[in-house]
Amino acid sequence: MNLFLSLVISWSKGIIQARLMSSYAIIGSAIFLWITFVIFGIIARRFEYVLKKKTQWQFILAAPSGIIVYAILQFYSTSFLGNLKMAGIMEIIAYSSFFLSGVFSLIGALRFKKVVSPRSGGHYES
Repeated sequence: MNLFLSLVISWSKGIIQARLMSSYAIIGSAIFLWITFVIFGIIARRFEYVLKKKTQWQFILAAPSGIIVYAILQFYSTSFLGNLKMAGIMEIIAYSSFFLSGVFSLIGALRFKKVVSPRSGGHYES
């Protein structure tokens, strides 16, 4: 038993550093994904202006807000609380908001696709 504890203690610094780097990579990726959806919403807004059809760009802009909630909670848990992993209600809120954000972003993207698709009544000539 003591041998096991000594192995865990000797590896703990490396594991902690790897987990922190992983957490910061997740936070950076979530922010990058959020920025991507914001740009997608801006593009949808411009399409609405050009095509004179409702693209529901507001929905596309609001849908990815769960991604930023996840990134904030992950950052708070890692940086301020010093946890290697989110736990309890914070974890449930973070993953639920990330999942719902993904679902709503998909719905927004499919609605936008319906508007700009040539089969939806748009007149696109080659």
